[in-house]
Amino acid sequence: MVSWSNLPHFLLTDIFSHLPLVDINQCLTVCRTWNQILQDEVHWKRRMGADWGIESLRESRESCTWFSEYKRLHGMSCRGALKPWATLNIHEDEVLNVSMSHCGKYISTSSKDKSVIIWVISEYSAKSVSMFRKIPFPRWNAVFQSVFNEDDSFLLVSGVLHNERPIGKVMILSFPKCKPMKTVDCVPYDCFGSWLGSRTFIVGGYEYGSSNVIMHSVYEEVSSKPVYSDPNSNPQYPCHCRRFETCNLKGDQNSKLLFYACSQTTQFAHALTVAVFNGVSKPNPDHERDGVLPFHLHSDDDNDDEHFPKSNYRRTSNANAGNSEPSDYTATFKKVVNLKAAIIGFNANQNLEKLFVNCRPWISEDNPTEISMEIETRIFDFDLNLLYNVSKGEAITPSNEFFLIHISSSSLYTASGDEKGKIHIFDSNYNIHLCTLMGHSDVVNCATTSPTDLNF
Repeated sequence: MVSWSNLPHFLLTDIFSHLPLVDINQCLTVCRTWNQILQDEVHWKRRMGADWGIESLRESRESCTWFSEYKRLHGMSCRGALKPWATLNIHEDEVLNVSMSHCGKYISTSSKDKSVIIWVISEYSAKSVSMFRKIPFPRWNAVFQSVFNEDDSFLLVSGVLHNERPIGKVMILSFPKCKPMKTVDCVPYDCFGSWLGSRTFIVGGYEYGSSNVIMHSVYEEVSSKPVYSDPNSNPQYPCHCRRFETCNLKGDQNSKLLFYACSQTTQFAHALTVAVFNGVSKPNPDHERDGVLPFHLHSDDDNDDEHFPKSNYRRTSNANAGNSEPSDYTATFKKVVNLKAAIIGFNANQNLEKLFVNCRPWISEDNPTEISMEIETRIFDFDLNLLYNVSKGEAITPSNEFFLIHISSSSLYTASGDEKGKIHIFDSNYNIHLCTLMGHSDVVNCATTSPTDLNF
């Protein structure tokens, strides 16, 4: 007589393959035989291929198995019905950017109400968030973003000040005291700053016919040190530097990868550039006079001289004697890619060596003034080769009024908002859309992931 206890394993495996995960979890507790069959990696590899189109594991954790990865992806894909567990209402206008400290304890929010608010997450419950400090910028018209440095000792704040013309502002604040340390002007006004190291940061812009990427030190009195400048302003080269992302170069603590969005006009960024900043620990004694050091710019490819002319530039050595960062950098500009789309947000994931880019494609390849109402998330490797293209976000603003939709990624998940109040969650390893979170009644400008809690 045939019973469940003497059914062949291959037949049980076929039956189990048709069950939802909630029933699988119950079957795991029925008996030892079923438990062993259900944890067979061959079975879960087959289900991963059938349900997600995944044929190989890409997660580097030692505990990663086909079974654990299937449960993780399935669990996240079922979160679309979840509702927000907390709403923070102290800002008086639209929140433009959200970022988290590297320790995972603080959240920084930037708003059109001319302020930055630092929130602290309770050590006992991630769902307990309270205001730590509110930082007003009364002379500014809006605060675009605020970003912690590598050791959470400083906060970089980018905003705009309208006088006769809009001027971008980048201010460095000490943390947690939030004391102003340095202020830098940027042109155009939406050219955000970014951390290059724990004590150095970069800004960019376009002024007096020259494109610039400029490095600053928190402690130096000298206000500007060009690390890239194109005085010829080649019209074929996208020269208006707008937003930056930096990360450590794998295997070299003294070198950085720099990604920045740029454009040929002041309307919006449409091209991505990648460069390598190689750190030099010891200055050349022949150039120590007045604390001035040489800065060398060169290209990997001799054919790129048209875009990246070889020139020498000067930067001042770091005045912070206790700083272990390189005292000079040599920049190698490697590649420029025209996305033929308006870049509205991007994030570099150092662990996965991927660049996640939110953009709105040009409706016509010959007409960059009209952009699509669809938000694409394009995923590149660090050589700016396109890996995947996912279209999930929606836009409602016209081409001349578009604004930023920031994107954030951890080693597991990537999160992005859209203009219809949704948050889209992607898997960072497999580049698949997992779920859409609802609950907002207006635009979601930014969604961020925790650097410490991979599931938050």
